[in-house]
Amino acid sequence: MNLHGIITGDIVASQKIDPLVRQKLYADADLFLQQLKSSWISQYETYRGDSLQCEAQQPEQSLRIALMIRSFFKAYIPKKDETTAASTTKKVRSAKGYFATAFDIRLAVGIGSVDFIQKDKISTSDGQAFRLSGEALDDLKNESYRMAIKTLHPDFNELMEAPVLLLDALMQKWTQNGAEVVLYKLQNKKDDEIADILKISQPAVNQRKKNAYWDAVEKLITYFEKSVLSWTE
Repeated sequence: MNLHGIITGDIVASQKIDPLVRQKLYADADLFLQQLKSSWISQYETYRGDSLQCEAQQPEQSLRIALMIRSFFKAYIPKKDETTAASTTKKVRSAKGYFATAFDIRLAVGIGSVDFIQKDKISTSDGQAFRLSGEALDDLKNESYRMAIKTLHPDFNELMEAPVLLLDALMQKWTQNGAEVVLYKLQNKKDDEIADILKISQPAVNQRKKNAYWDAVEKLITYFEKSVLSWTE
């Protein structure tokens, strides 16, 4: 069976975000998805402003890509906050990024077959993977957690439920700094590369990884990817 990985999401409490901040967030999220298109996703679409859907280039990468998207939102700092921080004391400036962000997104991964995919209009596509992803996202709207995985294998779905709930609990406690480091680790960047990008020391990168429980996150991703790959062998 030719498997596809579909990720569907909607921004949490988007209407409560200041309109100017919301406008910039939507634009920056679209730019981020464009960047992912070069290496990770085959296509994407944003719609209704606060919703998105994308297809992973490789279905086994679906969880990793979903975590990239969520890490982007968790790490997001509006420019007006940067301006405010720049005009305040050194103590306040140094604290930027050490708090939990107000931004988050619900994300549902669906893995299965597809009937058809509309190029440049993925939201009008259909098939098992799309339905699984959509159903999982609908289920999230009445829950406190914000990630779900639904595949064509019910036993695997049940097996993944507890780890994904634990992962979600960890992510909801991430600081902006931690989410930013994890975002780069998910893209397979090395610690020295991240240190150069963020202009921080390698020990600081390592500490942020520890605070975000990156080792545990990485093990879950590895297990997921190996499992999905085994379905295509």
